[in-house]
Amino acid sequence: MAFTVMPVLMLGLVLVGLFDILSNYESNKCEMTYMYEYPEYLPVPLSENVTKSFPRYNLYLYAEGKYARQSANFKLTGVPVLFIPGNAGSHKQVRSLGSVALKKAQHLRTPFHFNYFAVDLNEELTGMFGAILSEQTEFVHRCILKILSMYRKAEAPPKSVILVGHSVGGIIARGLFTLPDFDPSMVNTIITQATPHQSPVVNADQYMADFYNTVNQFWQDGMSSGRLSHVTIASTGGAHRDYLVRAGLTSLKGIIPETNAISAVTSAIPKVWLSTDHLAIVWCKQLVLATKRALFDIIDPKTRQVTTDVKHRMQVFRHHFLHHPGSKSFSLTSVQSAIPPGDKWVELTDEIWELTEPRNKDVTNYMFPIDKESGRDTFVAATNIVEDSWVYLCQEEGGQRCEEGLDMSSRSQLSPPLYSGHKVVHLHLASYRSFSHVVVSVPKSSKPVQLQTQFYNGTEKAQELEVPHVMSFTIQRVVEVDVPNNTMFYNISVVGLQEVYHAFTANLISDCEDNDMTKMHMHIPWFKEDIYSVSQASGDGKLWMRLQSGKLVDESTNPELRLYLNPKCNYKVQVWVNFVEVLGQLIRFHGIVLPAFAVTIILMVLSYQIRTLGRGQPCPSFSEAQAAFCKPYRVAPLVNLFSLLISYQGARLMYLSLNIPLPDSEVMKAQGTWFNAMPILFYFFASAICTMVSAALFGGVTMIGHCMVWFGKKPADPEEMARKAPHPAALFVISGAFLAVASQFSGALAFALVLALYFGKTCRLYANTITLKNCLNLQNDKKKPGPLADAEDTFHLQYTILYLIWFMSMLYMPSVVFWGKNLNFEYRLPADPALYTAAAMSACFAFLYPLQGCNLRKRRSVVWLSWFVYISAILACMFCMVALYRTPYFILGAFVVVAFCHRMV
Repeated sequence: MAFTVMPVLMLGLVLVGLFDILSNYESNKCEMTYMYEYPEYLPVPLSENVTKSFPRYNLYLYAEGKYARQSANFKLTGVPVLFIPGNAGSHKQVRSLGSVALKKAQHLRTPFHFNYFAVDLNEELTGMFGAILSEQTEFVHRCILKILSMYRKAEAPPKSVILVGHSVGGIIARGLFTLPDFDPSMVNTIITQATPHQSPVVNADQYMADFYNTVNQFWQDGMSSGRLSHVTIASTGGAHRDYLVRAGLTSLKGIIPETNAISAVTSAIPKVWLSTDHLAIVWCKQLVLATKRALFDIIDPKTRQVTTDVKHRMQVFRHHFLHHPGSKSFSLTSVQSAIPPGDKWVELTDEIWELTEPRNKDVTNYMFPIDKESGRDTFVAATNIVEDSWVYLCQEEGGQRCEEGLDMSSRSQLSPPLYSGHKVVHLHLASYRSFSHVVVSVPKSSKPVQLQTQFYNGTEKAQELEVPHVMSFTIQRVVEVDVPNNTMFYNISVVGLQEVYHAFTANLISDCEDNDMTKMHMHIPWFKEDIYSVSQASGDGKLWMRLQSGKLVDESTNPELRLYLNPKCNYKVQVWVNFVEVLGQLIRFHGIVLPAFAVTIILMVLSYQIRTLGRGQPCPSFSEAQAAFCKPYRVAPLVNLFSLLISYQGARLMYLSLNIPLPDSEVMKAQGTWFNAMPILFYFFASAICTMVSAALFGGVTMIGHCMVWFGKKPADPEEMARKAPHPAALFVISGAFLAVASQFSGALAFALVLALYFGKTCRLYANTITLKNCLNLQNDKKKPGPLADAEDTFHLQYTILYLIWFMSMLYMPSVVFWGKNLNFEYRLPADPALYTAAAMSACFAFLYPLQGCNLRKRRSVVWLSWFVYISAILACMFCMVALYRTPYFILGAFVVVAFCHRMV
């Protein structure tokens, strides 16, 4: 196999991007959740009918210590919560949520407590094998019915169950509502953790695609009609540490309106402010506490169950997951009339003012007069005051004190670091022209108090910064912003950070040694995915600016870099392209398209080989055909052109009338991840991967082929091999055996058997070619092809077919894993995504296995039919970038063409 510089370079870029995903993120800052008693998972007895229908699954009640002994008889009186694990997840992941909830109820001595249940779904690979999603959803439905039946003798029996879903468990929770016999009133609150709501991470099979389409469409229709208006959902994503489910997929935007759902990334959730990996999001103490506070606050004290007030539940979720003003507890009141407490009033006229006291002996109200003529239309204050009410607007009545005012503390926002109690408030004074002063009330405190205030003009403390394009020749250029002197807050609108593959590094440089608590905050307007960088000591601060969700076409706002600074210092911000993170973002968001482009390249190779044989020329090897024919301009422009045509309304309506799925470029546009250079760029990446994988596969074939020559019988020439080839009837018997395996066991298993048989044949063909070369000392004659030319043509053609069969077998590998894991329960897959493709492959096998290159030589019809293979390659690229499950259909379409070519001769 010939290696060139370009494949090695492209593969290196892919590996750099993959390395960036797996390593370039913050350290795990999650604190552990501890328990003080031994955890127990009490098996809940299910009916015989449920046990027979779902033998692989179980239901457990989490308990520990004294509570476990009290709950052994399953006479429960609390608030039921059901945890649904995700891909390969365990029911034991409920421990953190259950233990913290139990200890919190005991500590607060609340009149209610939570009963945590968890379903055991056999740790199945639901993220890769969608055929079992419907079965798991039905089992969860039966569990909810069982859970509610356990409270019939309770004083105030619950009418609903809170659902907490991790990963795919969250989509199962929403999938419950699509069941025809499911009562929607049984669930009104759902919390999902790292759940890919928008689409599957890997759209591996038709069952998964159909499940997602059904669930999302049902929720869109249900919210529009009001059938599901009683349900509220909080979705959390794990930010950059979660490289399995990127944060953008956890958004509920476009599926559920903001009146019933919130979506946030852990890096932006108040009192969390960190990134979690896919498993840590279940046990991360900071997020567990935020979740438990929210669940405790949605309980109605009268019924001691979840409140039926949707507005109240959403206010609680927004408070704990989106906008936390720093209050000690949740309150429904927002801006309200109030008078600052205390008798000590001090009026200050400074534009910038700072207070640092080791302790404060008396309550002091600092009054800042509003100068309506100065143009300073915004007031900002940053402090660590712990009181719920601390900032007011008021009208002075004389005597340098206020008699009435508005408590604006609910407009403040907690800010990192964790446990610092720091919060900041921005008051836009143009909306409150009837007030004369801003009042900050500093309470009596034995702890240090910090306070910074400033009046500023919003236009003067803001600037647009146009960053260089990551694919321009100015990629190494550093752009700078000089922050004006005496600045406490500065806002930079980042123009150019709009594509998901963009990545920049922002460096905050100061001339002061004391930069304690200087903050950089990147705010993303279209999704709650903000990130922070806090400098707690001397030195410069850095912030990695990269998106976690795509910017949609109708979004006109830009990301903002918000700076909270020491007004005594001078600052400068430097921004430059981070090329390594650009590669990481490309692989993170678009790595899923690589299989589609790889199949396109392999099919193009097969097309070129068939066409070459039809013209009477020697069949080129895989690498020779790839170098000669597989050019990006044969694919990428066609993909972009078709995407452009579909964007026109008339063409789209005409296309949709054909009932053909939209190309995957439209799906990526809807998620904000499409860009026009993507097809050509990932064609190069896929080409490099194809080259390297082909080299590995070819190495295996050659190694075993040489072993056959050294230790086996001497292979025959092609004519003798043709005479000894299996009888067509025997091949049809073998095909029937494969079909029987597919129908009675697993289609993926049939693919594995076809692959094994075809691999052995290809190795034997290679052994035959090297024997003819070395033993007979033959040379190819282009005018009169001999035995060696026939042997090489057959090997090169069959090797490409082997490559495609290997690819399909890898796509169906999760099915084989699931089948093998569940042999104790049943020998046949309950729903097999590979059944029909395996049947088609079994039929094609009888025609592909005896195929020889010499049979296709100098056939004009073969040349024409080769273009159908090329068309299959282009269609595979257009329709399989996201919908990976469609790939085998286009491969099988090419196989049918090749089989037809063989039958024609």
